[in-house]
Amino acid sequence: MPNSQAASIQKELNFSDKVLEKIANQTAQSIDGVLSLTGGAISDLTDRFMNDPTKGVDVNTEDDKISFELKAVLEYGKSAPQIFEKVVSSIAHSVKEMTGKEVSKVVLNIDDLMTASEWNNKNNKKDDKE
Repeated sequence: MPNSQAASIQKELNFSDKVLEKIANQTAQSIDGVLSLTGGAISDLTDRFMNDPTKGVDVNTEDDKISFELKAVLEYGKSAPQIFEKVVSSIAHSVKEMTGKEVSKVVLNIDDLMTASEWNNKNNKKDDKE
């Protein structure tokens, strides 16, 4: 009889925007060719004090539709359209897998292109200042 009781329970599973942004951030950063997700000047300033797992990602959850806008630095010499397709499919898959929700839109804004060595040099300098 536990099934008949469970069927009568009203259920609602909700996720904060921060959780959705974190899923998108972690997923996008795992894609080859994505060097970093970037925020604005305020985000860059707060990065000096803490690592923000939602940096570079904005989510909109209007009308039960989830859309993401990301800002990224991509690796120079790699195909931006191919990276974009991997980012879109990976985010849609991760969000569906972890939340059960569908992604309706993904926008990827490219802030910069850098070689891997330029990226490493920039980050090593940033680490030296800390």
